[in-house]
Amino acid sequence: MPHRLKLTRNAQFFTLKNGVGVEQAVTAVLEAASHNIVAGSDYLVDTYRQASVVPQTDVPYSFSVRVFKSDREVYFWSDNDELRDIIYSFIIIIEIRGFIVVLKKSCANISSAVEVNFDSVDSDVLNASFEDSKVDFQKISIRNMTISDRALRARSYEAADLKGLLSSHAAGRSIPYFLKIRDGDNIKTISTSSGRIVEAADRSSMNEIAVWINQQVDLLSNPAQDKDFLRSFAKQAILSAVLAATQPNALLIEAATLYDRIVLGGLELRYKRKDGSISELSRQRQRVIFRFLERVYDVNVQSAIEGAPKGSRLRVNEKSITFISKPLQRVRLLSQGKEVSLQKYIIKHGLYSISFMDPKYMYFMGRCYEDAAGTSEIGSILNILHPLQDICAATSEKGTISAAHGSFDAGSVFGVVENTHGNDDWVFCDDLGVEWADHITLSKADPCITFIHSKHADSTSTSASKLHDVVGQGIKNLGNMYFTKEAFEKKYNEKFITSYSRDNVASAIARIRRQASLQNIGDYIQDILADYRVIRKCILACSFISKAEIAHEFGRMAAGQAVRGNITQLFWILSSFAHAAKEYNVIPIVYCQP
Repeated sequence: MPHRLKLTRNAQFFTLKNGVGVEQAVTAVLEAASHNIVAGSDYLVDTYRQASVVPQTDVPYSFSVRVFKSDREVYFWSDNDELRDIIYSFIIIIEIRGFIVVLKKSCANISSAVEVNFDSVDSDVLNASFEDSKVDFQKISIRNMTISDRALRARSYEAADLKGLLSSHAAGRSIPYFLKIRDGDNIKTISTSSGRIVEAADRSSMNEIAVWINQQVDLLSNPAQDKDFLRSFAKQAILSAVLAATQPNALLIEAATLYDRIVLGGLELRYKRKDGSISELSRQRQRVIFRFLERVYDVNVQSAIEGAPKGSRLRVNEKSITFISKPLQRVRLLSQGKEVSLQKYIIKHGLYSISFMDPKYMYFMGRCYEDAAGTSEIGSILNILHPLQDICAATSEKGTISAAHGSFDAGSVFGVVENTHGNDDWVFCDDLGVEWADHITLSKADPCITFIHSKHADSTSTSASKLHDVVGQGIKNLGNMYFTKEAFEKKYNEKFITSYSRDNVASAIARIRRQASLQNIGDYIQDILADYRVIRKCILACSFISKAEIAHEFGRMAAGQAVRGNITQLFWILSSFAHAAKEYNVIPIVYCQP
């Protein structure tokens, strides 16, 4: 009865692992898929490796099909054995020209059997199945090569055609994992993380699906050379070669995606006690677990995960990197009728990322990627560092505050900032309370809106942790740089006309630090926002950074020399700041020591 099947063009493409027999592999996947068959029921279709030929060609292939009645828990019913959802499921495995192609619906989880027997088609191969110039890129989802919790980690873009619209700046540090393209009248989506190709079309017969799959295999087997658009994005790297050159230094669980899958998917979390008994996890305990998972964990040279429970470590293999965590092994969830540990669920679905000492590499969704730009970006990052001689003498961030103070101490970072921007039309201190920045300055001469965030430390350092907070503040407030006239007037009337107070001490420091314009603030803001030449700058004033020190360390990195982990993290943080600012069409600047 396979001829009665009406199928969508939605398939995953694999190749057989070396040393694995095809019969063994197909059988294992079929058995895993039909694990949720209703007990005592028969298969509606059970065809095993039936030989055939693609219609209108001489291309041979074989197909295996199982169609069966399956059941699953009713999650809104307290007694899961009393009510069951009854649905019909199918799995189809097509063997053609060295590829294994899987189509399925509502069957049990096959990820374990697939992982043991098949290799997913590389993202580079999938992305080379079309010519960039001949298709319209209608949607692209990307994962930024960062694990910083102060940076955007993922983004999606949509347009009639993204070519020419999407800036290629920082694309080298972005991993494309989902594409929607239009090729003539055909609309196709490609999920590189799962090796899935989906094409919009009417439901098709088995023969029509075979023709379509053969066409996709033609495209996968003959990679297109025109990749001007996608070439600028991160490319897949061979993990063994990466591990020979560098080592992992941090782990991030993709907690937001994991939370969506568990909560929105109605999956139940349970806990396995040391005595083997299983208990429900309260919402409070679940929140604790997710807070635990949201952290970024450093990994030392022995692959131990620092800050995690004892015994937590990375498991580095030739073709994959996984992790071990006893607490996550004890947390269990029910997925498609089968109980699995949270650790296993996270690993199987690739819901974790790993960074390396060499920042041009990242492990994401079970694959390793390389920054297409690599350390060539170092020059542009160094260019955002603007040395200020005065900042070398800063001894505090804000100085002493008292009732007698009418200005910030000259030896404070705030004092240095105000002196540096002494020629701007307006200088406001927005520190404390609901703030957009520590200082906001406006100028019409070179029409500019500037947000300045300040941070002090007693000595120069290449420590990433000191830069982390101020970068986070800058990135968080980039959107506020596109304020409206009404929003700024509200802040002016409620905050800027007052004096500066801190720690219950009211000073004589006016929050309007400079006013060189005779216009009232509303008219001034209206004029500057209407000026098409206006630019926006986000400045981080950091007294603890030396451009010479950073340039030296980044120079060693560019030369391929080993650098400390904090240098890698510093590179990531500065890179994240630069990329985030430019996404908002904002100029990133860091005031620092020479």
